[in-house]
Amino acid sequence: MGCQLAFSMLMAQPTPGSQMEKLDRGVVALPRSSGSGNFVSWRLLGTDNKAATTFDVIRDGETVATGLTVTNYQDTGGAKGATYQVVTRVNGEVTATSQPVQGWILAFQPLTLDRPGKGEQGGTYTPNDMSLGDVDGDGQYELFVKWDPSNSKDNSQSGVTDNVFIDCYKLDGTKLWRIDLGGNIRAGAHYTQFMVYDFDRDGRAEMICKTGPGSKDGLGNYVNQAATDENIKSASGTTLYRTSDGRITGGQEWLTVFSGQTGEAIHTIFYNPNRNMLYGGAADGSANWGEPDGKNDKASYGNRGERFLAGVACLDGPDKPASGIFCRGYYGYAFIWAVDFDGQHLYQRWLSQHKSKTSYVLYTYDADGNRKSQAHTGCKPTSGSGSGTMFANGNHNMSVADVDGDGCDEIIWGSAALDNDGSLLYGTGFGHGDAIHLGQMMPSRPGFQVFQVHEEKGTYSWDLHDAATGEVIYKGGNEGVDNGRGMAADINAKTAGWEFWSGDDRQPRSAETGETVVSKNPSVNFRIYWDGDVQDELFDGRYDSGSGKATPQITKWNGSSLTTLREFGSSYRNPQTCNSTKATPCLQADFLGDWREELVMWNNGNPAEILIFTTNVASNYSVPTLMHDHTYRMGICWQNTAYNQPPHLGYYLPDYVEGKLPNSIGAVQMAASSAPTSTISDLQGRRVEGQLQKGIYIENGKKRLVK
Repeated sequence: MGCQLAFSMLMAQPTPGSQMEKLDRGVVALPRSSGSGNFVSWRLLGTDNKAATTFDVIRDGETVATGLTVTNYQDTGGAKGATYQVVTRVNGEVTATSQPVQGWILAFQPLTLDRPGKGEQGGTYTPNDMSLGDVDGDGQYELFVKWDPSNSKDNSQSGVTDNVFIDCYKLDGTKLWRIDLGGNIRAGAHYTQFMVYDFDRDGRAEMICKTGPGSKDGLGNYVNQAATDENIKSASGTTLYRTSDGRITGGQEWLTVFSGQTGEAIHTIFYNPNRNMLYGGAADGSANWGEPDGKNDKASYGNRGERFLAGVACLDGPDKPASGIFCRGYYGYAFIWAVDFDGQHLYQRWLSQHKSKTSYVLYTYDADGNRKSQAHTGCKPTSGSGSGTMFANGNHNMSVADVDGDGCDEIIWGSAALDNDGSLLYGTGFGHGDAIHLGQMMPSRPGFQVFQVHEEKGTYSWDLHDAATGEVIYKGGNEGVDNGRGMAADINAKTAGWEFWSGDDRQPRSAETGETVVSKNPSVNFRIYWDGDVQDELFDGRYDSGSGKATPQITKWNGSSLTTLREFGSSYRNPQTCNSTKATPCLQADFLGDWREELVMWNNGNPAEILIFTTNVASNYSVPTLMHDHTYRMGICWQNTAYNQPPHLGYYLPDYVEGKLPNSIGAVQMAASSAPTSTISDLQGRRVEGQLQKGIYIENGKKRLVK
């Protein structure tokens, strides 16, 4: 499609039912926040007719509440550990009754996992990034857990690491399987991104991740035995290709799809591109990934070419299987690879290659490996040190959403974006950054917006731009600083739209006006829905580098100050976050109860134990499970990528609860309307040939309007 072609105007429409997983009611009960009794909550599904649906609550076989139109209930008479069921009625008629669920004894749920023993290099293990998928089709999610050794490394650091393990557990703590990625997959935040989703649409989730010689599946078999390529199948499972300082400098690189139910490797293919930027086969790592910037970044250093991102995207629309998105490089050379799974085999959909800082030509390889060049002279960067393509415009994270309204997902790279066919949408030229957020931040403006922080010389430290065209709406902050974190969320109920802020500029601004609206210093880690209203709260791990420990908390902007809603201290078994100073939860997602989100962290005193937290605050709002919003669900897939970012809804929640959006199918996202298409030049405020028709810029603390 590309920058110069037409796209549909955007408006809020329901997420298609074909993109909604089959889920049960997710009933959960736990002690009330104060007083005796239990707090009970459950899911409203995106497929429910909200106006016609009510709920009854059964405790220990006795009905204790009827005709509820919200999805939570304060049961003052319930004893700890009581059993609950929820009855669903449509127009008064019973349509389903949930299975009995035993209430939690504590205000959180501890689960004991099978912690790996000390590694060969002396590393000890803690639970790290997690993901979710329904592996057996029963409507309940399972947890995928990556075990991180204490000697894991950033790409810039030397040192041999111990193996990475990925486990799968049911929510009662039952372990289903363990995958050992072996000695040729280095441990660290940038090396292993594991994508969990139902890729073949059979109702059961799979997992896809990068593997190598020595990787073993959940049955204990080498993953190359699942290959159909004899060159892969005959590779040694015992040869190590790492150097004395821990870099992996040679050998084959693979991509493997695993059964979510058993952990068995279903199919293994060559990872593309390999470390020499070529197709398949073993590579000696002689390619210099730092060459365009005059740097020596070959396999002996293993930095730029060993930084990976991943996501899941519906590239063919909501009624077709989703693709895995696997990315290599972002400081300079950039490769984005779309891979499909048909239930038996992995195969390439396309590979998009961006290898020049000055040229606006990129190359896309189709499913058969045929190369096609694409020139995008209309996608010149607006400014900055990046490029007009994906080259040097990537983040330590990414996002996925249908930003142009054609029903297919696009890949949001940070300072650039790809269309669903691998062609370019735009490159802003602002270069690399550490944090990105995407959502309907400006309810008065059609479509999505992207907030991104930057660290490049000659570049503003942050910008907010149109997700479909790259038009810069605001930009500001100090030039050339390493602006390491940024946040965009709706924290202020007094103004419409979201607010955004960053480590370099801690005073939140309105996405609608660009003006400062909160004069405090909020955290820049995660946003979360926790209390009963429809604004975002903030989660921060509050990691202390001196002690190496976190003191997580949830805070809220109450209109005049920041208040603490929950401090996760010793009374909660001192839960810990992950990824050191990034201080991210193992997982944040709406996988239990009503539309508020759960947090998963690990126990500092017992790293074999994870702690699941869910809200016990009442809410008067009934919102469909966030997992039935497509943009949010894709966010859960990419959340474990590198520098983890929080998921965001694909619609403006206050508009939904105020009845401004459709509610017959509750989950709402931005999608194409039936309005006729228009060229970009016809759309007010859109970018044409790299020029801004309209924009608001923050320079030296002052707002400048370009008409």
